[in-house]
Amino acid sequence: MNKASFFLCILFFGLTTSLPSYGHTGHTDPELEEINDYLMAIQLMRHYDPQAIGIFEKWRELREASWKIRELTDNENLLVNSGSVLEQIAQARSLQKDLLLACRNYFLQLESKQPVIRFAFGAESVSTSWDDPVFEVEVEHPRVVLVKLTNQTPEPLTINMSGEYSDDILFWKKDILLKGAGSRYTFVVLKPFREGISESVLHVSNEKGRQAEAHIVLHGVGMKSVPSRVYPGKSIDLLPLSAYDHVGNDLLPDFKQAIRFKVSDAQTGRALTARVEVKDKNDNLYWTPLKGPSFAIDRTRGWNTTLWEFQPGPYFYIADEARLGVDPKGKTATLYHGFEYKPVTVEVPDDGLVNVALERWINMPELGWYSGQTHIHTTDSGVPVMFSRFWPLITRAEDLHVSAILTLKGEWDTHAIYANEYPMGLREAFSTGEHLVTYDQEYRSNPYGHLIFLGLDYLMQPISSGALGELAGPDYPPNALVLQEAIDDGGTTIGAHFGNYITNGEPVKTPWPSTGFEMPVDVALGKIHLAEIYGNGGQQSVWYDLLNCGFRVMATAGPDWDIKDTPRVYVNLEGKPFTLANWRAALQSGRSFITKGPMLFFSVNGKLAGSEINVSGKRAILKIEANGLTPDGKLPVEVVFNGKTIRSGIDLNENITVEDSGWLAVRTAGAHSNPVFINIEGRPAGMSAPAERFIEITDQLEVWVKTRGLFYSEEQKQQVLDVLEAGRKVFRDVAENARMQGR
Repeated sequence: MNKASFFLCILFFGLTTSLPSYGHTGHTDPELEEINDYLMAIQLMRHYDPQAIGIFEKWRELREASWKIRELTDNENLLVNSGSVLEQIAQARSLQKDLLLACRNYFLQLESKQPVIRFAFGAESVSTSWDDPVFEVEVEHPRVVLVKLTNQTPEPLTINMSGEYSDDILFWKKDILLKGAGSRYTFVVLKPFREGISESVLHVSNEKGRQAEAHIVLHGVGMKSVPSRVYPGKSIDLLPLSAYDHVGNDLLPDFKQAIRFKVSDAQTGRALTARVEVKDKNDNLYWTPLKGPSFAIDRTRGWNTTLWEFQPGPYFYIADEARLGVDPKGKTATLYHGFEYKPVTVEVPDDGLVNVALERWINMPELGWYSGQTHIHTTDSGVPVMFSRFWPLITRAEDLHVSAILTLKGEWDTHAIYANEYPMGLREAFSTGEHLVTYDQEYRSNPYGHLIFLGLDYLMQPISSGALGELAGPDYPPNALVLQEAIDDGGTTIGAHFGNYITNGEPVKTPWPSTGFEMPVDVALGKIHLAEIYGNGGQQSVWYDLLNCGFRVMATAGPDWDIKDTPRVYVNLEGKPFTLANWRAALQSGRSFITKGPMLFFSVNGKLAGSEINVSGKRAILKIEANGLTPDGKLPVEVVFNGKTIRSGIDLNENITVEDSGWLAVRTAGAHSNPVFINIEGRPAGMSAPAERFIEITDQLEVWVKTRGLFYSEEQKQQVLDVLEAGRKVFRDVAENARMQGR
């Protein structure tokens, strides 16, 4: 062995033996989890503390070093144990430790400069202290309050922390590992959105039953300066947004020339929120400055739908009687209010008054259906903004009954963690009885796949794994372990961008576009409830193949980074009250259809999608009722059995006969129902050909895991390989049983 080879062997041995063990609940390296927690605070504190900016730059440096590992394995086709890759791993790991130390030292220095909530865990009790029980914060100026946890015992402790619900005293529920005689920081965010007093209680406990709490009082005071925001279309971190007319911003125009908008429901006369696009005869678009309840978006992308034309470019949302500060002459305005109202285009009169009554062509809630999107990121053209303040306006204007805003890691370098303005769960301040706003999570891994968790009350760590973790973390845990943890905690699991690029024969890679090579295995193991078929990606053919293997995974829809004219899912509550819990339960059971505009109605023997029909005997006679509707009339629909069209027409109401088990669904241009499952006695569903294809995909991922995956230990790698083998075994069984049935 030459000297260079000997050095690399020592380097690799050092990396795999000195990396942290996972001696705590879950599958996350506690140091990575600690950094994630710190970054959530630091990226907010950098808005008002220059020292935090320097810490954040260290994260950016680590991010680049982490991605460089993947450039070597993906672009240069190097194995993970090659010399240059090992050197890059060592460099990234060193930067990771530097970042963690810098964060700890930074918070240590802050202890003497600002109020700190302290909990000290002794052998018999927990003591609590804080410097100032009342915190005074300007409205719309979020501030971080440090929480220090100290373990006064020699044994390690796992601390559970949670806060009572508050819309402006914010705490993310979490479990924190404290070393013996060690300490750790975390944080509370104070974010008043109105003047006045708010109160909440922070609870802590450990596995030995020791408990304590801190009572927090927030005094929201009037704004003295403009909040930091991002201008629409800008790619920099911070700029004051001039639309804040209520703070006396000198940058605001006098609005001597303006277009005034008033929008209402044609039938009831009640005021409506709306999405508006204004342009002139040369197709120049106008979207700011605005006055009144409003929010502008500089978006250059959109979606083709069967209902609305593709209209790229800037647009804005309004409520009540908002104004656009441009000359009215020569302008046209197009106004929208979700999928259930007809959009209207009008010439703007010279006096600038646009008074429009939108006509509702269908009322889905009256029929028991409530719309939602299960994949939303609160950003504008990829630039994170404080979107949450405006989401009540947007969700009403888009007529979304459920808006699932997802916290995530990765993508650009402006934020380490995106859309984390609020903890997980329903945000009551931004919700009404008809429109619910909830915070949930996207957990991302390339190449295992991106996942969505609905209904959890905490962030699943490490938030993202592998290269997307951006912290030189490993390609561990496999998605299957994280999915199981979410299921155990009562969550609904979704495969985002379902099946992207896994059937095109390309090599497994970690950068964009996102892929989902582990998703078939996770479906086979029963760990994915829903497949995102309409949205940013989503492969209907992969969904069909998994249904044809006999797995019951339901379809959902969400726009990802877009919002304008994006697909959604309609869920039938079967007469139950509209609540987030009822909506999510019906979504998970498949009582729904996905759509880009049309409304789709479908039943088999009177049963809705997601149902099961058991048949004794060799055949089943089934009554199919199906139709598709748009404002312009009825659409032809297709009845699909095991992926093949067996009937088509308008207003279907007829009997069909099937002689095999499988699934029935209905589709039309721009909409697709979830299946009804048919069980013929003695003939379990499943086909051999798709099962064999998924075995090949799993084999492909296994090669990548063995040669290019980054793991802290052989044990981690083996756990991933064990998951793949468990899924492969399921597919082998499906193929064997299907061949016995002649399929």
